Amino acid sequence: MRVALALAGTVALLVALAIVLAGPDTYAEIATADRFEEIPFRVPGNVAVERRQSVRYDVATRVALHSWTMRYVLGIDGGTPRDPTTRDPLFDAREQGHLADVRSVFTGARVAAVVGLILVVAILARARRRARLIRDAALIALGSVTVIGLIAAFAFEPAFLAFHLVFFPQGNFLFDPETSALLALYPDPYWYGVTLRIAGAFVMTMAAVALIGHVSDRGSAIVTRR
Repeated sequence: MRVALALAGTVALLVALAIVLAGPDTYAEIATADRFEEIPFRVPGNVAVERRQSVRYDVATRVALHSWTMRYVLGIDGGTPRDPTTRDPLFDAREQGHLADVRSVFTGARVAAVVGLILVVAILARARRRARLIRDAALIALGSVTVIGLIAAFAFEPAFLAFHLVFFPQGNFLFDPETSALLALYPDPYWYGVTLRIAGAFVMTMAAVALIGHVSDRGSAIVTRR
């Protein structure tokens, strides 16, 4: 029961945090700190590209392009971003194909999150000592994600590659950093920063849940002994 509750809760919470922390505020924070505006874009079809020159977008433009991209992968909009100056597609055909796969993964993740939430409710409804079960499951989830977070913190590139190999086995996630607009919009510091934020928020949430469950369980035990 504890492991099942931990797994269901982990899936539901991680998906929720991934969607929330993929918002424009997080992107703007990371982009400003790491000076993303200095990273050049080479947009397909842009005259500047044909002359082997590059274009740069400020943080506000990047946030707008990120929001557009997120609306697409979340299934809110039907098309990928366009260059704000030329209105040409921002991403080439391979990049658009990968984003279509990301959209499919997000769809599956949201379904998994809903199923996980339903399982959490069902397990707790049948549990006798809910507080202790919640505490134990939260500690299991906290420990598991802490290990994953530490791996990501100290070996981010191998962990990131392993993640893509699992969810995108077709291998269409590899792009040339010299020409890819997708990598220009989402350089490694973004993925590193957002991953640690998701892991950190998850750990803090589970620590709070475990503490509340522990206090509640101790309180119930004292009342029972009386």
